[in-house]
Amino acid sequence: MIKDIDSPSFARDVSRRIKRGRRALVFKSLKSKGGDLRVESALERDIGVMLDIDPRVIELTAQPFSLELQSNEVLPSRQHYCPRPGVKPRFYTPDFLCRLDDGSALAIDAKHSQFIEEFEAKRAGIESGLRQHGIGFMIIPDTVVSPTVMQALSSLHHLRADYLESTRATAEREICTLLDSRSDWLTEELSLRLTSGRIGVLAGLLIGLLTADLSIPLFSPTSTVRAANGDLSHLQFLEVYP
Repeated sequence: MIKDIDSPSFARDVSRRIKRGRRALVFKSLKSKGGDLRVESALERDIGVMLDIDPRVIELTAQPFSLELQSNEVLPSRQHYCPRPGVKPRFYTPDFLCRLDDGSALAIDAKHSQFIEEFEAKRAGIESGLRQHGIGFMIIPDTVVSPTVMQALSSLHHLRADYLESTRATAEREICTLLDSRSDWLTEELSLRLTSGRIGVLAGLLIGLLTADLSIPLFSPTSTVRAANGDLSHLQFLEVYP
Protein backbone atom coordinates (compact mmCIF):
# COMPACT_ATOMS: atom_id res chain seq x y z
CA MET A 1 0.00 0.00 0.00
CA ILE A 2 1.35 3.42 -0.97
CA LYS A 3 0.65 6.13 1.58
CA ASP A 4 0.47 9.57 0.03
CA ILE A 5 0.62 11.69 3.19
CA ASP A 6 3.99 13.11 2.16
CA SER A 7 3.22 13.53 -1.52
CA PRO A 8 3.54 17.02 -3.01
CA SER A 9 0.55 18.90 -4.35
CA PHE A 10 -0.32 18.43 -8.01
CA ALA A 11 -2.53 20.18 -10.53
CA ARG A 12 -4.31 17.03 -11.64
CA ASP A 13 -4.83 14.03 -9.36
CA VAL A 14 -4.54 11.24 -11.93
CA SER A 15 -5.37 8.62 -9.31
CA ARG A 16 -8.90 10.02 -8.98
CA ARG A 17 -9.84 10.59 -12.60
CA ILE A 18 -13.01 8.84 -13.73
CA LYS A 19 -13.82 7.07 -17.01
CA ARG A 20 -10.26 5.84 -17.33
CA GLY A 21 -9.28 2.43 -18.60
CA ARG A 22 -6.81 1.65 -15.79
CA ARG A 23 -5.61 2.89 -12.45
CA ALA A 24 -2.96 5.59 -12.24
CA LEU A 25 0.64 4.49 -11.77
CA VAL A 26 2.89 5.60 -8.93
CA PHE A 27 6.66 5.20 -8.85
CA LYS A 28 9.29 6.26 -6.38
CA SER A 29 11.43 9.24 -7.28
CA LEU A 30 14.64 10.57 -5.76
CA LYS A 31 14.04 13.95 -7.41
CA SER A 32 10.46 14.58 -6.33
CA LYS A 33 10.00 16.47 -3.07
CA GLY A 34 7.35 14.01 -1.96
CA GLY A 35 9.29 10.91 -2.91
CA ASP A 36 6.81 9.58 -5.44
CA LEU A 37 5.33 10.54 -8.80
CA ARG A 38 1.82 9.78 -10.04
CA VAL A 39 1.50 9.23 -13.77
CA GLU A 40 -1.29 8.24 -16.13
CA SER A 41 0.31 5.68 -18.42
CA ALA A 42 3.19 3.28 -18.92
CA LEU A 43 4.71 5.80 -21.35
CA GLU A 44 4.67 8.54 -18.70
CA ARG A 45 6.18 6.10 -16.20
CA ASP A 46 9.02 5.24 -18.59
CA ILE A 47 9.72 8.89 -19.40
CA GLY A 48 9.53 9.70 -15.70
CA VAL A 49 12.12 7.03 -14.85
CA MET A 50 14.40 8.35 -17.61
CA LEU A 51 14.13 11.87 -16.21
CA ASP A 52 14.54 10.76 -12.62
CA ILE A 53 17.80 8.96 -13.36
CA ASP A 54 19.17 11.60 -15.78
CA PRO A 55 22.00 13.48 -14.01
CA ARG A 56 21.02 16.75 -15.71
CA VAL A 57 17.62 16.77 -13.97
CA ILE A 58 17.86 17.99 -10.38
CA GLU A 59 14.15 18.21 -9.52
CA LEU A 60 11.12 16.51 -11.04
CA THR A 61 7.39 17.07 -10.54
CA ALA A 62 4.42 15.31 -12.14
CA GLN A 63 1.21 17.21 -13.00
CA PRO A 64 2.94 20.35 -11.65
CA PHE A 65 0.45 23.12 -12.51
CA SER A 66 -2.33 24.14 -14.87
CA LEU A 67 -1.77 26.88 -17.44
CA GLU A 68 -4.93 28.81 -18.40
CA LEU A 69 -4.24 29.71 -22.00
CA GLN A 70 -6.57 32.73 -22.32
CA SER A 71 -5.14 34.66 -19.38
CA ASN A 72 -1.75 32.90 -19.34
CA GLU A 73 -2.13 32.28 -15.61
CA VAL A 74 -0.15 29.47 -14.01
CA LEU A 75 -2.44 27.95 -11.38
CA PRO A 76 -1.91 25.23 -8.75
CA SER A 77 -4.91 23.46 -10.33
CA ARG A 78 -8.00 24.20 -12.43
CA GLN A 79 -9.99 24.58 -9.22
CA HIS A 80 -8.00 27.75 -8.48
CA TYR A 81 -9.28 29.48 -11.63
CA CYS A 82 -11.63 32.42 -11.05
CA PRO A 83 -14.31 32.43 -13.79
CA ARG A 84 -14.70 35.58 -15.86
CA PRO A 85 -17.92 36.59 -17.63
CA GLY A 86 -17.94 35.70 -21.31
CA VAL A 87 -14.62 33.85 -21.16
CA LYS A 88 -14.38 30.11 -21.71
CA PRO A 89 -11.13 28.99 -20.07
CA ARG A 90 -8.71 26.60 -21.78
CA PHE A 91 -6.31 24.67 -19.60
CA TYR A 92 -3.11 22.77 -20.18
CA THR A 93 -1.37 20.64 -17.54
CA PRO A 94 2.12 19.30 -18.38
CA ASP A 95 2.99 15.74 -17.52
CA PHE A 96 6.26 16.81 -15.88
CA LEU A 97 8.19 19.87 -14.81
CA CYS A 98 11.99 19.49 -14.68
CA ARG A 99 14.50 21.75 -12.99
CA LEU A 100 17.78 21.29 -14.83
CA ASP A 101 21.36 21.65 -13.69
CA ASP A 102 21.82 24.81 -15.77
CA GLY A 103 19.07 26.53 -13.75
CA SER A 104 16.38 26.30 -16.43
CA ALA A 105 12.87 24.88 -16.14
CA LEU A 106 11.32 22.56 -18.71
CA ALA A 107 7.72 21.36 -19.01
CA ILE A 108 7.41 17.98 -20.70
CA ASP A 109 4.52 16.20 -22.37
CA ALA A 110 4.98 12.46 -22.90
CA LYS A 111 2.84 11.65 -25.90
CA HIS A 112 2.20 8.70 -28.17
CA SER A 113 3.24 9.60 -31.70
CA GLN A 114 -0.26 9.09 -33.17
CA PHE A 115 -1.55 11.98 -31.04
CA ILE A 116 1.21 14.48 -31.78
CA GLU A 117 -0.29 15.79 -35.04
CA GLU A 118 -3.61 16.78 -33.45
CA PHE A 119 -1.75 18.39 -30.55
CA GLU A 120 0.17 20.70 -32.90
CA ALA A 121 -2.81 23.06 -33.20
CA LYS A 122 -2.41 24.21 -29.59
CA ARG A 123 1.32 23.69 -29.21
CA ALA A 124 2.33 27.23 -30.21
CA GLY A 125 0.01 28.78 -27.63
CA ILE A 126 1.34 26.49 -24.90
CA GLU A 127 4.96 27.19 -25.79
CA SER A 128 4.37 30.94 -25.89
CA GLY A 129 2.51 30.96 -22.58
CA LEU A 130 5.13 28.89 -20.77
CA ARG A 131 7.96 30.95 -22.24
CA GLN A 132 6.53 34.07 -20.61
CA HIS A 133 6.91 32.29 -17.27
CA GLY A 134 10.50 31.29 -18.02
CA ILE A 135 9.61 27.67 -18.72
CA GLY A 136 10.65 25.75 -21.82
CA PHE A 137 8.42 23.13 -23.42
CA MET A 138 9.11 19.79 -25.04
CA ILE A 139 7.11 16.83 -26.35
CA ILE A 140 8.77 13.46 -25.84
CA PRO A 141 7.23 10.77 -28.08
CA ASP A 142 6.96 7.05 -27.39
CA THR A 143 9.37 6.40 -30.27
CA VAL A 144 12.34 7.36 -28.06
CA VAL A 145 11.54 4.61 -25.56
CA SER A 146 13.56 1.44 -26.12
CA PRO A 147 12.48 -1.72 -24.25
CA THR A 148 16.14 -2.70 -23.93
CA VAL A 149 17.09 0.65 -22.43
CA MET A 150 14.10 0.60 -20.09
CA GLN A 151 15.01 -2.86 -18.84
CA ALA A 152 18.42 -1.56 -17.79
CA LEU A 153 17.09 1.74 -16.41
CA SER A 154 14.40 0.01 -14.37
CA SER A 155 17.07 -2.13 -12.70
CA LEU A 156 19.24 0.93 -12.07
CA HIS A 157 16.28 2.85 -10.69
CA HIS A 158 15.48 0.13 -8.15
CA LEU A 159 19.14 -0.11 -7.17
CA ARG A 160 19.03 3.46 -5.85
CA ALA A 161 16.98 2.36 -2.81
CA ASP A 162 18.46 3.23 0.59
CA TYR A 163 18.52 -0.38 1.80
CA LEU A 164 20.96 -1.25 -1.00
CA GLU A 165 23.54 1.35 0.06
CA SER A 166 25.92 -1.27 1.49
CA THR A 167 25.65 -3.34 -1.71
CA ARG A 168 26.56 -0.28 -3.78
CA ALA A 169 29.46 0.58 -1.48
CA THR A 170 30.90 -2.94 -1.67
CA ALA A 171 30.60 -2.97 -5.46
CA GLU A 172 32.33 0.42 -5.63
CA ARG A 173 35.35 -0.82 -3.69
CA GLU A 174 35.64 -4.01 -5.72
CA ILE A 175 35.22 -2.30 -9.10
CA CYS A 176 37.81 0.37 -8.26
CA THR A 177 40.33 -2.40 -7.51
CA LEU A 178 39.54 -4.29 -10.70
CA LEU A 179 39.74 -1.15 -12.87
CA ASP A 180 43.27 -0.59 -11.61
CA SER A 181 44.29 -3.65 -13.61
CA ARG A 182 41.99 -3.25 -16.64
CA SER A 183 39.74 -0.48 -17.89
CA ASP A 184 37.62 -2.66 -20.22
CA TRP A 185 35.72 -5.80 -19.29
CA LEU A 186 33.23 -8.20 -20.76
CA THR A 187 30.18 -7.50 -18.63
CA GLU A 188 29.64 -11.10 -17.59
CA GLU A 189 33.32 -11.59 -16.83
CA LEU A 190 33.29 -8.59 -14.52
CA SER A 191 30.10 -9.72 -12.80
CA LEU A 192 31.76 -13.02 -11.89
CA ARG A 193 34.48 -11.09 -10.05
CA LEU A 194 32.04 -9.11 -7.90
CA THR A 195 30.43 -10.22 -4.66
CA SER A 196 26.99 -9.07 -5.81
CA GLY A 197 27.46 -10.28 -9.40
CA ARG A 198 25.33 -8.51 -11.97
CA ILE A 199 23.95 -6.16 -9.33
CA GLY A 200 27.51 -4.98 -8.74
CA VAL A 201 27.91 -4.13 -12.43
CA LEU A 202 24.67 -2.15 -12.31
CA ALA A 203 25.95 -0.32 -9.23
CA GLY A 204 29.10 0.63 -11.14
CA LEU A 205 27.00 2.09 -13.94
CA LEU A 206 24.76 3.93 -11.50
CA ILE A 207 27.56 5.73 -9.68
CA GLY A 208 29.68 6.47 -12.74
CA LEU A 209 32.51 4.01 -12.22
CA LEU A 210 31.47 2.15 -15.37
CA THR A 211 29.88 3.07 -18.66
CA ALA A 212 28.20 0.91 -21.30
CA ASP A 213 25.98 1.12 -24.35
CA LEU A 214 22.61 0.46 -22.71
CA SER A 215 20.84 0.27 -26.08
CA ILE A 216 22.08 -3.31 -26.36
CA PRO A 217 21.34 -6.03 -23.76
CA LEU A 218 23.70 -5.35 -20.89
CA PHE A 219 24.44 -8.97 -20.07
CA SER A 220 24.66 -10.41 -23.57
CA PRO A 221 27.77 -12.58 -24.20
CA THR A 222 29.58 -9.80 -26.09
CA SER A 223 28.47 -6.84 -23.97
CA THR A 224 31.28 -4.77 -22.49
CA VAL A 225 31.73 -2.11 -19.83
CA ARG A 226 34.62 0.27 -19.35
CA ALA A 227 35.89 2.81 -16.86
CA ALA A 228 33.73 5.94 -16.81
CA ASN A 229 35.81 8.06 -14.42
CA GLY A 230 32.68 9.66 -12.99
CA ASP A 231 31.01 10.38 -16.34
CA LEU A 232 27.25 9.70 -16.20
CA SER A 233 26.40 10.54 -19.82
CA HIS A 234 25.38 6.91 -20.39
CA LEU A 235 22.29 7.76 -18.31
CA GLN A 236 21.20 10.59 -20.64
CA PHE A 237 18.61 9.29 -23.10
CA LEU A 238 16.42 12.33 -23.67
CA GLU A 239 16.89 15.76 -25.18
CA VAL A 240 16.16 17.97 -22.18
CA TYR A 241 17.63 21.25 -23.42
CA PRO A 242 15.17 22.90 -25.83
